Amino acid sequence: MNNINAILGLFFANEDEMVFDKIKISEDLTEERENNLKMLSFKYLGPVFLTEMCNKGNPWNIDLVESALMLQNQGSYNEKRFQSFFNINSSNETIDGVANLSALIASPYTEDIKEIADELCDYILPSIVQGKIVEENFLGSRFQYSKFIQGELNRGINLIEYSLGSSRKVYWEEQQNYYCVGLIERIVSKYYKASNLFTFDKDNSLRKKCLEFIPSYYVMAVLPDYYEKLIDETLKLYNVTTISPNIRLIKLHSQEKKVIYLEEYVGDKNMKKSYGAILFKDTEGFSGSNNISFYKKNLRLLLDKNKDIHDIILKINPNFTFKRWDTLSNERLNDLEANLDN
Repeated sequence: MNNINAILGLFFANEDEMVFDKIKISEDLTEERENNLKMLSFKYLGPVFLTEMCNKGNPWNIDLVESALMLQNQGSYNEKRFQSFFNINSSNETIDGVANLSALIASPYTEDIKEIADELCDYILPSIVQGKIVEENFLGSRFQYSKFIQGELNRGINLIEYSLGSSRKVYWEEQQNYYCVGLIERIVSKYYKASNLFTFDKDNSLRKKCLEFIPSYYVMAVLPDYYEKLIDETLKLYNVTTISPNIRLIKLHSQEKKVIYLEEYVGDKNMKKSYGAILFKDTEGFSGSNNISFYKKNLRLLLDKNKDIHDIILKINPNFTFKRWDTLSNERLNDLEANLDN
């Protein structure tokens, strides 16, 4: 579907960590906003806390960040409306290092994200990696790397734009079993903000065992707020001010390990409340594993039926304590990290 009113960006980081971007801008922006747009590639490609972890030998990659979009004030709505906002990442590992390609998309439709992710992984990124080798061998010293990358990113943007508008499908991954290692409660109002993590007691052996399957409790606790703020910043750079983002899904992987953060929310212009489950794909046969639908249902029960949070915690994982770990301040996050990530 061509020429739809969308936000599109492609960010490429090569094996030498040189970053290139192509952002489709359909309106006149100030020079300051255009410069800020160019900084988005660094923020989406490698959040600092994950980059630091990779340097410590824990190579976790974020595959997908998806956000729902909520209208802040129905009465004053006078700008373009997006139904979906998501960020997809693809990586290619060679003996020379890792190349990463990131697509940033806001669309008026509820897109089939997997279809776009397949294009990114199976066509656009391989075309960049292989095309560089071919062109370099053919042209030698006449090969202009930056010009080549910009051309590839431009073709990638056009391919993604042409693909937009496909309706979303249900895929079999929904039925795989996942084990819950944490529940995040987030509340935002005009006068109050809270973010809390429920998980195992620090002395519980399951807490230590689950560290093998996730980046860290610290990283998983800060990811939702980090990306929600980043998406809000991105929308405002495009002068979209009456829509607020709400994280729905974050997917990560490290080799064969897969982690999902799944969130549901309710809200209006006065307050937003959300609950999210931190899950990893269960390949070990943990007692109490369930499919994605189970967790979605119980998160919705918390929000829509005003179910007691203690009852839902016992259903999701009876090994959790009812202690709230505050994840808003750096001081409390450092305390969380010291107690849960050792």
